Amino acid sequence: MKYEKYTILILPDNEAAGRTISITARMVNILKLVAVLCIGAILLFTVFYLPKAMDFQEIQRENDYLLSERQEVATILKNAKRIEEINHFIESTLGGHYDFPGELGGSSASQNDDWDLSPFETMGLLEDLPTYLPIKGFVNAGFQVREGLFSQDHLGIDLSSIEDRVVKSAGRGYVIFSDWTYRFGNTIIIDHGNGYLTVYSHNEQNLVSQRQVVDRAEPIAVMGNTGISEGAHLHFEIWHEGVPLDPATFITELRAETTPTEDKKATDG
Repeated sequence: MKYEKYTILILPDNEAAGRTISITARMVNILKLVAVLCIGAILLFTVFYLPKAMDFQEIQRENDYLLSERQEVATILKNAKRIEEINHFIESTLGGHYDFPGELGGSSASQNDDWDLSPFETMGLLEDLPTYLPIKGFVNAGFQVREGLFSQDHLGIDLSSIEDRVVKSAGRGYVIFSDWTYRFGNTIIIDHGNGYLTVYSHNEQNLVSQRQVVDRAEPIAVMGNTGISEGAHLHFEIWHEGVPLDPATFITELRAETTPTEDKKATDG
């Protein structure tokens, strides 16, 4: 039997007149649907979104921990560099390595101008600054901060070359990331100290590993077309204290560089 409406009778305990509330069958069905949707939304949130939110918090905690570890490593490397530079300066001032004469059984001072230096002993601020052009080629797309809600910034430059496919480090530094990412493919991030980071993306192959110290102009990758890319090129970024910088302000060759298509859009956004 199909009901057209439902009536709710409210009877008070005293002798006051009762009240009736009538609800149509359509309204009852709507309320049932809303209740089912609410229950479904609660179950969906509990089963699907709540675990993801908890995982996100855990990942965020791990990320904060890794950032703090990175800062500690950078501080240790910086202090080690300063100690080695001071040691090298003292040895250079003395003119070589000396043996103590007399009772210690040593001979006269022995000088050797060809003694080898460890990598850290020649490390300096100029070597650390990312001012070396990673690939000798031409610029496909330059640094650009686009305006608009749906526009995407291009926080680096795209370099291409026909003859030179070996990517070099823009400066001496410490490899903090060398792996694959969805958007940029094989990617390398180098910490140069003093707040400077460089990024090298879309590599065909990474030649260095994480936690490795690299020299200025040392080969670190092979230019490729991995990730979201429309052609073989190197996407190169320079960051300082979390702010992206135009590589042309650091690398002299880029200031005089003439691009074949200046208005060409970035191949990787």
